[in-house]
Amino acid sequence: MKKDFLRLVKNILLFGSPVLLLAVSYFIFDPFHVLKHYESYPDNYLKSYNRNRISTQIFLNNNDSLQYRSFIFGSSRSSVFYTQDWANYIKDEYAYHFDASNEDITGIYQKLMFINEQGNPIDNALIILDGESFNPYVDHDNSIIHIRDWRWSGENRFLYHLTFFKAFFKDLYFIKYFDTLISQEYKDYMYGSFENKHMLYTPINNDFIFQGYIDQIKEDSLGYYSRDLFYERDEQEEMNPVYIDEEEELRMLKEIKSLFDQKKTNYKIVFGPGYDQKKLHNEDLEKVKEIFGTDKVFDYTGQNKFTSSLSNFYEIYHYKPLVAREIMDSIYVK
Repeated sequence: MKKDFLRLVKNILLFGSPVLLLAVSYFIFDPFHVLKHYESYPDNYLKSYNRNRISTQIFLNNNDSLQYRSFIFGSSRSSVFYTQDWANYIKDEYAYHFDASNEDITGIYQKLMFINEQGNPIDNALIILDGESFNPYVDHDNSIIHIRDWRWSGENRFLYHLTFFKAFFKDLYFIKYFDTLISQEYKDYMYGSFENKHMLYTPINNDFIFQGYIDQIKEDSLGYYSRDLFYERDEQEEMNPVYIDEEEELRMLKEIKSLFDQKKTNYKIVFGPGYDQKKLHNEDLEKVKEIFGTDKVFDYTGQNKFTSSLSNFYEIYHYKPLVAREIMDSIYVK
């Protein structure tokens, strides 16, 4: 009986040790940068980082000393609204970019409530929206790129970390991860887990920069735009369906407006241009204007000077900083 038990333990240790070793390696290497508190984040070339986590951690790292008072919110499309450019209009060199991948109105609302709970003033706010801001098709519960930070989302802390732990084993992610550590190269079999892109995160202000695109265009702009990056668009302008049709979304928008009134915030809300040239539905635009004021809401969707030229875009999802600068000049000066 004792021999059988010892044999069982031996077999468990023999066959279970690789799994145990992998589990331990997860806590040692922290592949998703979510277990430890980092003062800054490296270039995410060949990595998969959660932008919600980065934005929250950098904010907490510096907020006690800086007491941020100006904030930019939005998805990765908001990234080209650089805080150093925005500072020219609001006179705040320590403005903070509190964005996230595929951000929606729920994420923006929760971040604002979190900032308020920290006791920060909100002197200035710039919210960058698009049609997808009210079209929650992204999985914020299980996607390691999109899951919201447990410190302000209400997500259970254990379940939050369990999501990342399970992702380490899913689709043999751990093999791809250790391959990148050793080879520092992207390989075709890594598709879906890693992206062959080069992006930067700035300290303090937390700007998100598409450095890979910038370098490629600088090296050979004609070659860059001759690649198959863009699809052919319809000549006739299309309109998005009505997205703001739930009481919950309207409630969050009204609470954001109430918070801005309470904080005496100088705010602007921008519906940014999209390569697809789809126009924001008039009903959605009017709902937002009714809550925030006609003079505070700006619509750059549809067919216009920003969306007509390919040179205004990095690819079909993201426009360039030069577009953001012209928009800021228009809404703050003109």
